[in-house]
Amino acid sequence: MKRSLIYAFTLAALILFSGVAPAHGVFAQAVATAAAPGQPAPVDVNKIISAFTAKETEFRKALNAYAFKRDAVIQIIGMGGQIAGEYHRVSHFTFDDSGNRYEKIVFFPMPTFSGVTAEDIEDLSGVNPFALEAQNINQYNFSYVGRERIDELDLYIFDVTPKVMPDPKTKQRLFQGRIWVDERDLQIVKSRGKGVPETKVNKFPHVETYREQIDGRYWFPTYSYADEELVFGNGDVMHIRLRVKYTDFVKGRVDVRITEIDGDDGTVVPSAPEQKPAPQKPSTPEVNSAPAPAAPSKSQITGGVLNDKAIELPQPEYPEAAKRAGIRGVVKVQVTIGEDGNVIAADATDGPKELRAAAVEAALKARFQPVSLHGARIRVDGVLTYKF
Repeated sequence: MKRSLIYAFTLAALILFSGVAPAHGVFAQAVATAAAPGQPAPVDVNKIISAFTAKETEFRKALNAYAFKRDAVIQIIGMGGQIAGEYHRVSHFTFDDSGNRYEKIVFFPMPTFSGVTAEDIEDLSGVNPFALEAQNINQYNFSYVGRERIDELDLYIFDVTPKVMPDPKTKQRLFQGRIWVDERDLQIVKSRGKGVPETKVNKFPHVETYREQIDGRYWFPTYSYADEELVFGNGDVMHIRLRVKYTDFVKGRVDVRITEIDGDDGTVVPSAPEQKPAPQKPSTPEVNSAPAPAAPSKSQITGGVLNDKAIELPQPEYPEAAKRAGIRGVVKVQVTIGEDGNVIAADATDGPKELRAAAVEAALKARFQPVSLHGARIRVDGVLTYKF
């Protein structure tokens, strides 16, 4: 996350998944001692690591059969506790048989700050929910911490650190933090950590993520939270609050083919028995024979009501005939904001007909801060309202 003018954006490691059982290069640090009377027997750390990474591999394959909804909110908190900036993104996710992730953005209001980086986006959809990827599992050291009981779950605790910190120039993201593994199911049920590497201008909070059993077998992420002050290299401090909810897990397979460059049907972004209680925590793409979803559109992000987002919002001229007739009311104008922040299309959809033309003319003169997604400027659809 880079600091950018007044605001900055941060995303962090949320959840841990893995792809394969650990290679022989995975290192586990533990001290084997005889069990004291009344205490649990010493654990075979390497055996546990091998078992839960294998389970995570199985889980990751099972996840390919599910679609789910993610609602992510990241806020910058001011000195007085007020929200000084917000990024809110609601998406539906699905996977193909190869585990490739597809995101369809269904709600993305215009952010009230700038500074989103490629690392931020990757962490939100990459290392955060899918940290221990198959190709990276042998790049971690696992240090056994001990046992803990949370609610009705007996858990093993491990600290996870990269063997070698990636060079920021490579754009590789790894997880650093702590994981809690269920003793019986040998699956990760909780994590706390962040994405690395960091730089002096790119910092990330520690995010605590909880999983719950879905369909009585696999532990899926359901909630992530962070509230932390980040200190940058120049001494600046920024208070970040993050909340991510994962809901609506539904089984289904999807065969995805990218068929167009520009579409207008939502954003689809390709990227490479009895249920146990979880630890106490503080429109999907068509499936099966459905048509292939379109690639990202430049005008498909919906921003809601945009009046307070405008940097220039000229007021409409009250038509004389309507004024003499005593016609009053509110006109809603559907607008499309171009990549440069100017309104490129406007259409009155509600309000007195005598006032609509004036409202459209005013809407075409409005200006906004350009919006970027994945490092590229995009169009935004929304509504401007005018009261006569």
